[in-house]
Amino acid sequence: MSKSARNDRVRYRATFLNTLGASLVMVGFFLPGMRLYEGYDHRLSRSEAWSVSLRFFQTEPGAVSVTALILGFCLHFIALHHLKKLQD
Repeated sequence: MSKSARNDRVRYRATFLNTLGASLVMVGFFLPGMRLYEGYDHRLSRSEAWSVSLRFFQTEPGAVSVTALILGFCLHFIALHHLKKLQD
């Protein structure tokens, strides 16, 4: 296999992993936001809103969003590691 073909395979693999990682990061950021906006009571004080937000992260959707963020960033760093294999 030629060097350019190998470089293309490395780039495609890194692009795929980075796309998956970006998607998971978006889910991890938007899932809590949408959930909190849906159930947010605008009559709450700022401290009460913070306590509701912190309790959300202790529930299953909160754990899923944090896990999605962590996996997304891990996939991004794996993609960066693959790009180091490119040859001149």
